[in-house]
Amino acid sequence: MAGNLGFIGVSTQHSLIQKLFPLWVDVLGLGEAKLRGFDHPPGVSFAEMRSQVEQLREDSSLAGALVTTHKVVVWEGAKDLFSESDSHAQRLHEVSCISRNSEGELVAHAKDPLTARWAINQIVSPDHWQRFPEAEVLILGAGGAGLALAWVLLDSNEKPARIHLTEVEAGRGSQVRDHLKEFSQELWNLHEINSPEEADLILAKLPPQSLLVNASGLGKDRPGSPLSANADFPSECHIWEFNYRGSLEFLHQALRQQRKQRLHIHDGWEYFLAGWAYIIAEVYHFELTEPLFAKLREAALPIRPIH
Repeated sequence: MAGNLGFIGVSTQHSLIQKLFPLWVDVLGLGEAKLRGFDHPPGVSFAEMRSQVEQLREDSSLAGALVTTHKVVVWEGAKDLFSESDSHAQRLHEVSCISRNSEGELVAHAKDPLTARWAINQIVSPDHWQRFPEAEVLILGAGGAGLALAWVLLDSNEKPARIHLTEVEAGRGSQVRDHLKEFSQELWNLHEINSPEEADLILAKLPPQSLLVNASGLGKDRPGSPLSANADFPSECHIWEFNYRGSLEFLHQALRQQRKQRLHIHDGWEYFLAGWAYIIAEVYHFELTEPLFAKLREAALPIRPIH
């Protein structure tokens, strides 16, 4: 028996993975594997999350788990419960995937950098920054996913001219700087802002062919956009909305200006699929090849949201 997959989040029953996972179980030959959600509100305590990880550790019917909103809390509250943790989990101080080793002990992984590296190549071509050397990147939101994307871009051989990250959460700046300290600050900078209008000012200075990313979480579980209603998108930019469901205000802002500004727009569907696929591969110990991912993408097509 393959075992069930845990899903630690906020409102797990509302995720499209509830419909998608059974389709992928058939493709992957995982037998009777089921998805089991564990909901915790934003701001859940370290103690409560530690109890959740202990429950998972003792439940032999669970092969592992995916973690969404509570990645940092899992690490801070339960890092000593893992027999191993990968380099990204240790560096980012977060856990997005929990698997078991051959002894049944828990292993912590941070998969956002892996997913971001795969996904960015679906958004812009590998030679994009070489072809457009003045192009920059603006990542709206310096949480785990946004920070992982910044790290991947800075760690690449071909880099944008500059990477801008915005953050509205007070006190988050020191963590961001610590995670990116290995890279020269000539390549990136953090803007600690207090309003969408401040983000608009950074946006207005982006050169053509730049990449703009909504990694703020706004437009999914919480309504809103990190930009104001008056934001103007620079011409010929690549727009990446991390979310695939929700009110998607940022995505709709871009769509309204798409023709006039010749924007290249991508939602978070492929990112969502890749994020789950990489974690399922880790939990069930198989290699996620491009042909296999193509089969998973095809199986998911009938339930893809239409914007």
